[in-house]
Amino acid sequence: MKKIIKSAMNHPLVTGSTIIFFGSMTANILNYLFNLGMGRFLLESEYGTFISLISVFNIFSVLSTTVNTVFTKFSAVLVGQKKEEFIGQLFISGSWWIGIIAFCITGFIIIFSYHISRFLNINSTILIDITALALFFSYLSFVGNGILQGLLKFGYYSFINIFSSLSKLILGLGFIFLGFKVFGAISAFFLSALIGYLLVFFPLRKFLKNSGKKDFHFSNLRKKLSLYALPVFLANIGMTAFITIDIILVKHFFEPTTAGQYAAISTMGRSIFYAVSPIALVLFPLVAQRKERGENLTGITLLSLFLIGVPSLFLSLFYFTFPEFVRTIFYPSFSQIINQYLGPFSLFVLFYTLSYVLNIFYLSIGKIRVYIITILAACAETALIWFLHDSVSQVINILILSSFLLFLSLLFYYPIATKKTRPNSI
Repeated sequence: MKKIIKSAMNHPLVTGSTIIFFGSMTANILNYLFNLGMGRFLLESEYGTFISLISVFNIFSVLSTTVNTVFTKFSAVLVGQKKEEFIGQLFISGSWWIGIIAFCITGFIIIFSYHISRFLNINSTILIDITALALFFSYLSFVGNGILQGLLKFGYYSFINIFSSLSKLILGLGFIFLGFKVFGAISAFFLSALIGYLLVFFPLRKFLKNSGKKDFHFSNLRKKLSLYALPVFLANIGMTAFITIDIILVKHFFEPTTAGQYAAISTMGRSIFYAVSPIALVLFPLVAQRKERGENLTGITLLSLFLIGVPSLFLSLFYFTFPEFVRTIFYPSFSQIINQYLGPFSLFVLFYTLSYVLNIFYLSIGKIRVYIITILAACAETALIWFLHDSVSQVINILILSSFLLFLSLLFYYPIATKKTRPNSI
């Protein structure tokens, strides 16, 4: 028994998850304090505006998630093939191409900032512009973050995450106390993204010294990146839209105070996902490396679902049982009317979190057609909320049903996805 426990504790998924867990928990506590400060020092309507801006950021930052996923995948493949000396060239070339794409997307958002602000009932377009600039540096930073994960350098990854969150907290509260309100909050968000980008150079500096090697066929890798990136982008946009589009639609359809209250409900519910998602971050590079070595993947996937599912279930039960306590911890100044929604919303987050793990698994083994499932699910959820939004309860019921069906669909896809998992070649 001791041998089994020792083996489990030394498992890369457990050790890596432990580092990521404590790093992410520290960052999440700082993010919680940031959100707590914004929720306490902004009016409910102002907080709704701020969270809707973050939701816009999250929707467009799907590219960042895709960049992170793609570069985690290919750096892990390089490690699996013992070609770590090419990591520096991967980072430089990847940053160049992603930078061009990021510039175009940022410019697009700024050009259409007036229309976006009108849809969200926001008076100032400058808030949209600052959000777009935050996106630009987020895109660039995730090239390095993805490579750090692929190298299993979770300590550096966690440090960058913590320092960026700390910067956001200090700057955000400082700007709020100076009277800048929503402008100050979103400016802190932008500056933390910039800081996160600059910090990523430090742990990769030794690889950048070897970036001049000419015998690495990056044109071949770039082709593979292109073929892999689009389906990953679609899969991630489906998963991201699934947990953010509701906030945007509620901001559009409901009056400002209700939208602000819903933003608080969503933030409290999603904290369950943020508490357990570090395990999924560790899962991706481990599965990708194991696939390259032809090892069995079922055990590590089941372990991930267990490690994520059990705490998520307990947290959901806690939200059902003690909603007043949860609200008091997060937003004591908000109306008690939101208590009744916390339990049901946590059920949505539970199914979403399990679906997120399965989506990560499929992408890590190259089963990129999973995007068909996630996109269809996100479209169905969006359509249902668009036409059925008489109350907050109705919106949350749609979320629960949609997430449950998404989870079932991804489970049924498992036997098909695991039939054949041939190693990649670069």
